[in-house]
Amino acid sequence: MKMNWEGPIAAVVLSVCGLAGVGLVSLAQSRDMATMKAEYKRPPAQPVKDQAIIDLGRQLFWDPRVSGSGKTACVTCHLPYLGYGVTEKNSRMDSGRIASRKSQPLLGMRHVPIYGWDGRNPSLEMHAKNAMLTGAMSMTGPNVAQPVKVEVVEGRIRNIPEFAAQFAALEAPVNVDMIAKAIAVYERSLEPGIAPFDRWIEGDEHAISESAKRGFILFNTKANCSSCHSGWRLTDDGFHDVGTSTTDLGRGSQLKDVTLLQYAFKTPTLRSVALRPPFMHNSSAATLYDVVKHYEKGGIDRPSRSPMMKPLKLSEEERLDLVAFMQTLTGVPEGEDPPALPK
Repeated sequence: MKMNWEGPIAAVVLSVCGLAGVGLVSLAQSRDMATMKAEYKRPPAQPVKDQAIIDLGRQLFWDPRVSGSGKTACVTCHLPYLGYGVTEKNSRMDSGRIASRKSQPLLGMRHVPIYGWDGRNPSLEMHAKNAMLTGAMSMTGPNVAQPVKVEVVEGRIRNIPEFAAQFAALEAPVNVDMIAKAIAVYERSLEPGIAPFDRWIEGDEHAISESAKRGFILFNTKANCSSCHSGWRLTDDGFHDVGTSTTDLGRGSQLKDVTLLQYAFKTPTLRSVALRPPFMHNSSAATLYDVVKHYEKGGIDRPSRSPMMKPLKLSEEERLDLVAFMQTLTGVPEGEDPPALPK
């Protein structure tokens, strides 16, 4: 539920931004600040289920033998200590072709209703399967003379005794559907680590800086970032044209007749965002400061541009406060060590 930013909360914001008479500690104790913080409270951790298939999926996620070439793993484009994202501007696909979009982070996948920058995959299983059949994990493309058939990959995994035993224990066939399912179940287990921001939300006033606290209020008010980056995962899981692309239609490539979805891309989570520059689907913003400047300008003005994208004027201190806030979203620990893979 979105708050009405008029009235009492507006007075709170003016006091903070002007540093006029009200300290941030007292603001954090105010009714309006408490309401605003409550929208970002993490839900209780869920008990682990299906541990056997999670363990299998973890191994397959890290194993390059699930790709066409046998050299590219899921982890190649989703690095654990970067919040399961990358810092490369464009990832290199299994065929050697350079991807046109940056890899998305995989944090909090069990909460996501639709997958991919353009939402082409209705399930995480389909997302993993398509990656193996025609996407980043497949040895396919315009420069590949003889694409590797999926049957070859299935046979490769089936002929590894340890993998064969794990599939048998699950009473599951060794095929691309089950490989994709195991990887998807593992990916759903990847939750963001506890960040300084979470500790602050829970009441530790020393967990983040005064600048970050001011940035949080700006994020939810004047800068209007929370209109898309809402909730504890800091995403609405929606699609918006924020005015970055002139050629890639994004969601518009799937839904061609919806004006507001042309050039629209899925809102990424901001969890651990500071770990993985550059930013945006096309890596067009080198730093978080550049991201703030982009939103300040309002992006490309066109019929599909999100109504929430309106130019605004920020002071230099406000820009830095917003960056300081986003830097508090990095979880600890973020990621895990690689599992032992069967020979």
